[in-house]
Amino acid sequence: MMRLYPLRGVPRQGQVWSWISFDVANQSFTLLINTLLFPLFFRNVVATGVESRDTLWSMVSAASMLLVVIASPIAGAMADDRAWKKRALVITGLLCAALTCGLGLVGPGQLALAIALYIPANFMFSIGENFLASFLPELAGREDFGRVSGFSWAVAYSAALVMLAGTAAAMTVLGLKSPDQWRPFFVAAGVWFGLFAVPTLLFLRERATPAATPGSLLTVGFRRLAQSLRNTRRYRDLAMLLVASLLYGAGMNVIIFFASILASEFGFKDQELVIFVGVITIAGVGGTFATTVLQDRLGHRRTTLILLVVWIMTALAFAAYSWLRGRSANPATFPLWPLWVLGNLIGFGLGSLGSANRAFVGYLTPPARSAEVFGIWGMIFKLAAVLTIPFAIAKDRWGTTVSLLVLAGFVLAGLLMTLLVDEKRGAAAAAEDDSRPGIPSGS
Repeated sequence: MMRLYPLRGVPRQGQVWSWISFDVANQSFTLLINTLLFPLFFRNVVATGVESRDTLWSMVSAASMLLVVIASPIAGAMADDRAWKKRALVITGLLCAALTCGLGLVGPGQLALAIALYIPANFMFSIGENFLASFLPELAGREDFGRVSGFSWAVAYSAALVMLAGTAAAMTVLGLKSPDQWRPFFVAAGVWFGLFAVPTLLFLRERATPAATPGSLLTVGFRRLAQSLRNTRRYRDLAMLLVASLLYGAGMNVIIFFASILASEFGFKDQELVIFVGVITIAGVGGTFATTVLQDRLGHRRTTLILLVVWIMTALAFAAYSWLRGRSANPATFPLWPLWVLGNLIGFGLGSLGSANRAFVGYLTPPARSAEVFGIWGMIFKLAAVLTIPFAIAKDRWGTTVSLLVLAGFVLAGLLMTLLVDEKRGAAAAAEDDSRPGIPSGS
């Protein structure tokens, strides 16, 4: 059995598992708040009577991401200089857990309260993802980034299945089927987040040492950020990968923020909606295991390109289904089985591409600047959420089919940019910094 264990041979297993625990923790926010329940709750309970509700939801989520865009690179640079990655990770996680519980207080029509709680909660969740990812160069050697990142995502997706099963059971047994009855699920998501953050708090150790650069924290942050931007030419492949991440990250954010809305529009109800997201999640587990096994063998760039092709074909097929359903004499009776097939492809792409992207960025990152680079990665990837606004506007004005073509266009642009990345050249540039004072390379 040990031969099948993906982390076989990776040192410091306890540290890796305490890191994975936080990936499990924040799945509650990803799944129940951003993807499955809160978008429908916001749209159908909080924003009732508001025109262009999809655009409003997109703008609210994008507003929180813009705050992450502003804060990420500075926060990452300061965390590197003061060796504060763990402290920042735990603080943002616990605050997100508390704010998520607070979403259970939001009632029908309380738009201001919903926005006041959701924006800081999503901010804490999103910037915490940056700090979590920045630990990867400390926990594994460069040759193991793919399988460590992929395995962590696979464990987190498997935990998400447990959450989905519990949600479906509660809907059935307790009768919590309509969106206005979902507030207890928000509290449960916050409690889950807090509980699984505890192993990270207790056991994860940061290997970096403070640089003690003279000056205030804010000055240090801006100074290190400016230095990183000056080094863009040296790390040009990493820079091109980040631009590509911005473009295809728009597609990933559309699925995260609009999956339940799209599924409900196509006819999925209550437990069926949960099962559909469960199908996406199961396929995501398969995708993360695929990257765990194959990414370090195939190469990061080749793996990413394959996954982007899958995403483009899936988006176009989804658009074709929407077009055919719209032309049907009775859309309500239009067959749903193609959506189950497309759901598997969407989930596979979401899980595998997210894991592959994190490992690819880590592969091209100098270890001594991991928090700083992943802060910029967070800025870029969260900025991609702003690109969901064109999708939402297209959906409100011209319908779902056109919006899905917009989605495919963003992913195609990301693929073209990824073609320009030279993986070997980028890794060589990062490896030149491995011997600099700071963090060991992870081997």
